[in-house]
Amino acid sequence: MMNRRQFLNLVVWSWSDRLYSLRRIDPSKNLFYESTQQAQKAASAEKRKKFDKTFRSLPDPIASFDPSPTGVVNSGLEWFELFAPRSSESRIVNSNKAGEITMFDADKRLILALPNLYQPKGHDAVVISVTHPSADEDSLYIMDRHPGRAVTRPRLPAGSDHPRSCFEVLEYKRSNLTDSHKGWHWRLLPPPPFVHLPGFQPSSLVTSYTTMDTVDGFSSICISSDKGFGTYCFDTACLDPSRSLGWRNLDEWRHVGDWALPFEGRAEFVREFDIWLGFKAATLPCRLNHLCAVDLSAMDHGREPIVQHVWEHLALPEEKQPARLCPMHQRLVNLGSGRFCIAKVFNDLEDGTYFAVLTGVELLRNEQDQSLQILKHKCVRYISNTERIRWVL
Repeated sequence: MMNRRQFLNLVVWSWSDRLYSLRRIDPSKNLFYESTQQAQKAASAEKRKKFDKTFRSLPDPIASFDPSPTGVVNSGLEWFELFAPRSSESRIVNSNKAGEITMFDADKRLILALPNLYQPKGHDAVVISVTHPSADEDSLYIMDRHPGRAVTRPRLPAGSDHPRSCFEVLEYKRSNLTDSHKGWHWRLLPPPPFVHLPGFQPSSLVTSYTTMDTVDGFSSICISSDKGFGTYCFDTACLDPSRSLGWRNLDEWRHVGDWALPFEGRAEFVREFDIWLGFKAATLPCRLNHLCAVDLSAMDHGREPIVQHVWEHLALPEEKQPARLCPMHQRLVNLGSGRFCIAKVFNDLEDGTYFAVLTGVELLRNEQDQSLQILKHKCVRYISNTERIRWVL
């Protein structure tokens, strides 16, 4: 079981200095009651406020990041992601617009410069940490959400001879005197096979993704696109007794079905409940996606997964009409011990303002019929005219 996290990381954009900053909040104090019983009592109250609290200022920053190094004017190429979330809540990997990578350890206040990407992957990239047995560090897989754009996006730095790539992995090799490739390095990976299929266009988007275990206990990265190409899984590794670690990189794609995964964005595998949680896919733009639970084990037999539960979880301001609100960022963050943060950042299309809604929820199993239940704890709102939450990690 994943240990319960002490902090939730907020990456904030400032309109004044055009910098990103890292803020941290304690979810146990801000998003959760002290016990499940208290949350159940609050949920049954006849008159409960939509928001337990509204904040008009964020915690002080503990670090700042410049998204645009000198001479680089491309927009929308930066991203932030929590590295190895099952074992650490403090190491955050960041890419700026030039594809320059750093890792910041929020607990130790240390910055580590990592090798540059072969090619930037966009601000909404698919980024997943994968744990391999006996490895010193997790591997970080990153794919452009628009795989076809890799062939048209300018190389950085300009004129470089780096190969164009939509998919790469950051790996760590322990240091020794005979290995010239020691420490951290990026390795190019094959693109998803649908980029070579008839009808594929550069605008095609990876709409949903997650990880699942193979029969050997290794991780596969599963993705679906928006153009009807179906679902593919990328097998990261396999058993190999001839290797010192007992396994090797596999790096192979396989087609698992002509259907799409039934959620939008990333889904989290909750090992203690043997279920995947994510946001249910919707058909309309600027939609309010509800939380859903999906069992993907049917994919092992080529069957389409079915949504098992859907929960309407989100509180919205009474003065805001849903039709006016466009979700700019949504994320389900696993906080451990069956607790999650549902984070959504909205743009009010009428007045152009932004606000964030963070909701703490707890996943429970009914003792009588073993059905899954979502218990809402606290819901808070962050409003600021000078700052905007961009990522919640």
